[in-house]
Amino acid sequence: MGSNTGNKIVIVDENLLERIQYQSNSLPISTCADFFDNYLNGEFNYHWHEEFEFGLVLKGSVEYHITQGKHEYACKTLKQGEGVFVNTKALHMARQLEPDTQMFDCEFPSSFFSFQMSGPIYKKNILPIIKLPVPGIFLSPENEKEREMIGSLYELHKLAPDTLGYELKCIELVCQIWRELLSLAADMKDFPKIQNSELIQEQRIRAMLSFIHTHYGEDISIDSIAEAANVSRSECFRCFKEIIRKTPIEYLCEYRLSRAAQLLAGTDETIFHISYSCGFNSASYFSKLFKEKCGLSPGQFRQSTQKIQIRKDHD
Repeated sequence: MGSNTGNKIVIVDENLLERIQYQSNSLPISTCADFFDNYLNGEFNYHWHEEFEFGLVLKGSVEYHITQGKHEYACKTLKQGEGVFVNTKALHMARQLEPDTQMFDCEFPSSFFSFQMSGPIYKKNILPIIKLPVPGIFLSPENEKEREMIGSLYELHKLAPDTLGYELKCIELVCQIWRELLSLAADMKDFPKIQNSELIQEQRIRAMLSFIHTHYGEDISIDSIAEAANVSRSECFRCFKEIIRKTPIEYLCEYRLSRAAQLLAGTDETIFHISYSCGFNSASYFSKLFKEKCGLSPGQFRQSTQKIQIRKDHD
């Protein structure tokens, strides 16, 4: 297994936009394996990015959610050998349904294909997917076209960066996947109709999530969260209930805990420092909430992620 399979931490900016880190400056593509045991409760919360994303379950099973407008577009349990395509800017999240679940992810921008945006090749082959009125597609090996895509994703997963002609092989596999995606999209019909009011509500929740992701380490209130989207408190609660299916405070607390989990797994910072940097005024209160959420104390969680890393290093 090549170095492209290292664990990924989902890092988002102030707009809840994930910044994809590419392995090579010469080829804008990110490939990695997500080890869900390293996330708080085996879950990464809603986020989005400009890049297209393809995912493939390597081991275990995943509950995958994709939203569109103010409604959840799709939720499906993906098992080993099944995959997903997430369109650009689509809000999505996933959680493992069994321990030690692993998922291969591949992300790349539309510029990967190096076509002029105003050119006929881009308009014919790239723009139709960007404008596809669905935020994502689940992939099953039972469908011939989807099976071809899954096979190419497996090849991409196994491809080591030190392979002779690595970049050329990446381009070849991505183009194969994209060609099948175009064919699959051409067969799709009966697209859901999204009202402008739903898109407005989605924009509002993005603004409020943006505020939380920027200021989670501070003492923030419902009023300040609502103000970030220029809406009332009642509309703030309505947006969270209809799209995130949590209250603003529930989401804020869970996001703080998830950021703390990432710091516990990826740094040597003290539990005291992590608790305060993530917005908790008391280290003991933070530890109590953390254990209630995931069943482990912060110290036990850190030890468990260290054991996972040691096991991966020996594989």
